[in-house]
Amino acid sequence: MCGRGVRPEGAELVEGLEAELVDEELSALPVRYNLAPTDPLGVLWRDEGRRRLSVASWGVPRRGGGIAINARDDRLRSSPWASLLRRGRVVVPLRGFYEWERLQRQPWYFHRRDGGLLLLAGLILGDGDGLHATIVTTGPSGDIGGIHDRMPAVLEPDMIAPWLEGEDPAMLVDLVRPAPEGTLLRYPVGKAVGNVRNDGPELVEPVEPVRPRPQQAELF
Repeated sequence: MCGRGVRPEGAELVEGLEAELVDEELSALPVRYNLAPTDPLGVLWRDEGRRRLSVASWGVPRRGGGIAINARDDRLRSSPWASLLRRGRVVVPLRGFYEWERLQRQPWYFHRRDGGLLLLAGLILGDGDGLHATIVTTGPSGDIGGIHDRMPAVLEPDMIAPWLEGEDPAMLVDLVRPAPEGTLLRYPVGKAVGNVRNDGPELVEPVEPVRPRPQQAELF
């Protein structure tokens, strides 16, 4: 599951992605080092045949209430995602994302080894309240194995056009697969990222990981 990330500033997205239309709100988007659900994020999508950079709220509203911040790849061809897979695909660019190692509750930061933007497969829904986006997740690669059993679906630059413009559902689902091992780097970061009120570049500074506590021998 991908539930926290680092959002690039709008100027970085405009420079790093090819878009024919750029919304004014996107251009003014600042860096967010502790991106959380319901926060605004930048998305690249096709609007009437042209690529557009816009701002969307992170989380697609559910019919029964709440929001879905992730969509599993193995459920994309089932309701409620099937309709969005046909007509609401987006690319969600992030600098990186966080995952928590479950046993020690240690947060880890993941980013591209080559320093580029992470281009994540996503789905978008538009309604009277604006745009809402969810990030597609898939099984783990070796880069995330041992930390979590899911990871966001990472697209390479040459996969953007097939993802945004493709029409065959089977082909689209095939695009959302674990990134090749070696794509991502990871390191442990401080637990301050667990509080959404914290923000700043210090959140992505590496720290020493929490060590498991040694088990005490039973006394008889």
